[in-house]
Amino acid sequence: MRKAFSIGICCLALAWAAEAAEIHGTVSEGGKTLPAKVPVKLDCSGTSVSGETDQYGSYSLKIAAAGECTVSVEYKKSSPSVKVTVYEKPSRYDLVVSEEAGKVTLSRK
Repeated sequence: MRKAFSIGICCLALAWAAEAAEIHGTVSEGGKTLPAKVPVKLDCSGTSVSGETDQYGSYSLKIAAAGECTVSVEYKKSSPSVKVTVYEKPSRYDLVVSEEAGKVTLSRK
Protein backbone atom coordinates (compact mmCIF):
# COMPACT_ATOMS: atom_id res chain seq x y z
CA MET A 1 0.00 0.00 0.00
CA ARG A 2 2.75 2.39 0.96
CA LYS A 3 4.69 1.64 -2.25
CA ALA A 4 1.60 2.33 -4.41
CA PHE A 5 1.09 5.64 -2.61
CA SER A 6 4.72 6.66 -3.21
CA ILE A 7 4.46 5.78 -6.90
CA GLY A 8 1.25 7.82 -7.16
CA ILE A 9 2.93 10.86 -5.59
CA CYS A 10 5.89 10.55 -7.98
CA CYS A 11 3.55 10.36 -10.98
CA LEU A 12 1.71 13.49 -9.85
CA ALA A 13 5.00 15.35 -9.39
CA LEU A 14 6.18 14.31 -12.85
CA ALA A 15 2.86 15.33 -14.41
CA TRP A 16 3.10 18.77 -12.79
CA ALA A 17 6.70 19.19 -13.91
CA ALA A 18 5.77 18.22 -17.47
CA GLU A 19 3.06 20.90 -17.55
CA ALA A 20 5.16 23.65 -15.97
CA ALA A 21 6.54 26.33 -18.25
CA GLU A 22 9.88 27.93 -17.39
CA ILE A 23 11.65 31.20 -18.06
CA HIS A 24 15.21 31.93 -16.99
CA GLY A 25 17.95 34.45 -17.65
CA THR A 26 19.87 37.29 -16.08
CA VAL A 27 18.94 40.78 -14.91
CA SER A 28 21.49 43.55 -15.40
CA GLU A 29 21.91 47.30 -15.15
CA GLY A 30 24.65 49.27 -16.86
CA GLY A 31 26.30 46.09 -18.15
CA LYS A 32 26.59 44.53 -14.68
CA THR A 33 24.30 41.88 -13.26
CA LEU A 34 22.07 42.77 -10.33
CA PRO A 35 23.02 41.49 -6.87
CA ALA A 36 21.57 38.39 -5.23
CA LYS A 37 18.12 38.43 -3.63
CA VAL A 38 16.43 40.89 -6.04
CA PRO A 39 12.76 39.76 -6.21
CA VAL A 40 11.54 38.61 -9.65
CA LYS A 41 7.86 37.87 -10.37
CA LEU A 42 6.12 36.21 -13.32
CA ASP A 43 2.38 36.84 -13.78
CA CYS A 44 0.36 34.92 -16.40
CA SER A 45 -3.34 35.81 -16.43
CA GLY A 46 -3.70 35.83 -12.66
CA THR A 47 -1.37 32.90 -12.00
CA SER A 48 1.90 34.13 -10.58
CA VAL A 49 5.16 32.82 -9.20
CA SER A 50 7.98 34.65 -7.46
CA GLY A 51 11.69 34.07 -7.08
CA GLU A 52 14.87 36.07 -6.76
CA THR A 53 18.18 36.57 -8.46
CA ASP A 54 21.15 34.51 -7.39
CA GLN A 55 24.73 35.73 -6.80
CA TYR A 56 25.24 35.96 -10.59
CA GLY A 57 22.09 37.99 -11.30
CA SER A 58 20.37 34.90 -12.73
CA TYR A 59 16.78 33.85 -12.13
CA SER A 60 14.60 30.85 -13.01
CA LEU A 61 10.82 30.71 -12.66
CA LYS A 62 8.45 27.81 -13.34
CA ILE A 63 4.72 28.32 -13.74
CA ALA A 64 1.78 26.12 -14.64
CA ALA A 65 0.65 28.49 -17.41
CA ALA A 66 1.73 29.57 -20.88
CA GLY A 67 1.04 32.49 -23.19
CA GLU A 68 1.44 36.24 -22.80
CA CYS A 69 2.80 37.09 -19.36
CA THR A 70 4.50 39.88 -17.46
CA VAL A 71 7.82 39.60 -15.65
CA SER A 72 8.74 42.26 -13.08
CA VAL A 73 11.56 42.99 -10.67
CA GLU A 74 11.52 44.92 -7.41
CA TYR A 75 14.52 47.20 -7.62
CA LYS A 76 15.34 50.74 -6.47
CA LYS A 77 11.97 51.12 -4.72
CA SER A 78 10.22 50.43 -8.03
CA SER A 79 8.63 47.45 -9.75
CA PRO A 80 9.27 47.79 -13.51
CA SER A 81 7.87 45.10 -15.78
CA VAL A 82 8.02 43.83 -19.36
CA LYS A 83 5.77 41.55 -21.43
CA VAL A 84 7.13 38.10 -22.31
CA THR A 85 5.72 35.01 -23.99
CA VAL A 86 5.94 31.83 -21.96
CA TYR A 87 6.05 28.57 -23.88
CA GLU A 88 5.78 24.96 -22.76
CA LYS A 89 9.53 24.61 -23.29
CA PRO A 90 12.03 26.70 -21.29
CA SER A 91 12.72 30.19 -22.66
CA ARG A 92 15.60 32.53 -21.92
CA TYR A 93 14.89 36.19 -21.23
CA ASP A 94 17.87 38.36 -20.30
CA LEU A 95 16.51 41.57 -18.82
CA VAL A 96 17.96 45.06 -18.47
CA VAL A 97 17.00 47.63 -15.84
CA SER A 98 17.38 51.26 -16.93
CA GLU A 99 16.75 54.55 -15.16
CA GLU A 100 15.92 57.77 -16.98
CA ALA A 101 14.68 60.95 -15.35
CA GLY A 102 14.04 59.05 -12.13
CA LYS A 103 11.88 56.40 -13.81
CA VAL A 104 13.04 52.78 -13.62
CA THR A 105 12.18 50.61 -16.62
CA LEU A 106 12.70 46.97 -17.55
CA SER A 107 13.37 45.70 -21.07
CA ARG A 108 14.63 42.63 -22.87
CA LYS A 109 18.31 42.58 -23.78
